[in-house]
Amino acid sequence: MLLHETVDGLNVKPDGIYVDATLGGGGHAYEVCSRLGSQGRLIGIDQDADAIRAAGKRLECFGEKVTIVREQLLRYESSSSRNWALIKWMGSRWIWEFHRIS
Repeated sequence: MLLHETVDGLNVKPDGIYVDATLGGGGHAYEVCSRLGSQGRLIGIDQDADAIRAAGKRLECFGEKVTIVREQLLRYESSSSRNWALIKWMGSRWIWEFHRIS
């Protein structure tokens, strides 16, 4: 996807919390982080260890603003309904929430 057009469309708020669930090499995440203020945060999720390493190197200059998680974001569909999963931090662990879209 087009980097700047995509991130511009997010209208990044300096104190916002953003999740990149397809972190890859961290290109889009880097652009989001560059627009964050001191209270802004980015959570990057990817299942590929090589992508996690590459993104970690690319994003290390943002320090504690960035949390990288090696996990798979789940999404599945059935014939009668669509469903999606949300991952969120609950104090000491990640929690998956499943939602049905009717």
